[in-house]
Amino acid sequence: MNDAQKLELFNGLVRVVRPAFYDYKDASSLDVSLKDTGLDSLDMVMMGIYLSSLYGVPESVAKDFAPETIGQFFELNETHKTQEPPATASEALEMVK
Repeated sequence: MNDAQKLELFNGLVRVVRPAFYDYKDASSLDVSLKDTGLDSLDMVMMGIYLSSLYGVPESVAKDFAPETIGQFFELNETHKTQEPPATASEALEMVK
């Protein structure tokens, strides 16, 4: 999955995790701080659950993740993956709906 696909997936997951989040503006870069997304801690836990599920990261490993940026969120999952995620963001989003 390329950077554009990762951003599409992240922005799509935000809408799954928090569908009534009207103030959310799509992240435009993997360098965006997770704090700047406006997501709260529960939202981030849900995002982590979805991403770790897509990448096959064991819960025991994923619970220790402390990413600061969107890109780091994906890097940690890539580093610890036990399965290949879907090739495209749209395929991944279909799996979590």
